[in-house]
Amino acid sequence: MQNADQRQAKVDQAVANQHLENLVVSEESKRIADNYVVGTASARQAAEQIRARYGISVQ
Repeated sequence: MQNADQRQAKVDQAVANQHLENLVVSEESKRIADNYVVGTASARQAAEQIRARYGISVQ
């Protein structure tokens, strides 16, 4: 299991990737990521919430 520092590093990398693409991370996406960092949401749950916000379904 990952600790909060490891989860935060993954989120930081994802945000940096978005910035490299000249994209902006929304406040809602940051909130979802924060829930993942503190452990109240799994990576899968966070990804599902982000996809749902943008109407993306995974089959």
